[in-house]
Amino acid sequence: MNKCAILFILLLSFALNLGTAECSDTKSGWSEAGIRIGIQAASKREYFHRYDVFAVYELPWDWRSSSGWGVTPKLNTSLGALYTAADTGFIGSLGAGLTIGKTGFNLTPELGISLDLMDRRQFGRQDFGSILLWGAYVGLSYHFDCGLGIGYRIQHLSNNRILYSKNTPNPGVDMHQIGVSWHF
Repeated sequence: MNKCAILFILLLSFALNLGTAECSDTKSGWSEAGIRIGIQAASKREYFHRYDVFAVYELPWDWRSSSGWGVTPKLNTSLGALYTAADTGFIGSLGAGLTIGKTGFNLTPELGISLDLMDRRQFGRQDFGSILLWGAYVGLSYHFDCGLGIGYRIQHLSNNRILYSKNTPNPGVDMHQIGVSWHF
């Protein structure tokens, strides 16, 4: 099954389980900024590293059940560099994410999707087929009471066969990413 389809099913099933949840208006705005580094999870034609600065904009909705569990939607943005031994190039992303958590509990699962734009489609021997890629991630973050946050995510990037025929492999990359952030 396609990773994006799995992500969609997870989002849908979680949303359906919040049927008794109430939507409350919360403070919206820039809520987090940080840095993230990533290393390739599986071998490809090239070995990739990624370095990003990122920011998170919290949207003005928060769906919570009476037990305190809920979902918060966010907009994610990043600017960074995608690096191989042969090439280094720009990569930027804009996407939507959901954090799933309980009020007063600092460990937060998160997931999301993004559009990623690169300055080139070829890095060494790896041709992504397009400068516009789709991203999907699943992660876990911990927010200390002082404002500091740490996080891990596994991210998939690919062109989702937008410009390729079905007979051509979908060139993508999976990355383990670790981040450090500050929450305002």
